[in-house]
Amino acid sequence: MKTFFIAFLMSTSFLTAQAQAFSLSMDNLVRDLNFPDPIAEPVTKDKVQPER
Repeated sequence: MKTFFIAFLMSTSFLTAQAQAFSLSMDNLVRDLNFPDPIAEPVTKDKVQPER
């Protein structure tokens, strides 16, 4: 029973190591939730003169 348990652990650790090596990258699955700071727009005075 002891040798079976050791063989089972060695084979499962070998298989899981291969599965982790070929796994997909998780970096692109979740969107980045950090929003950039808004850029202040310059305040300009309208050049249109109201009719008098």
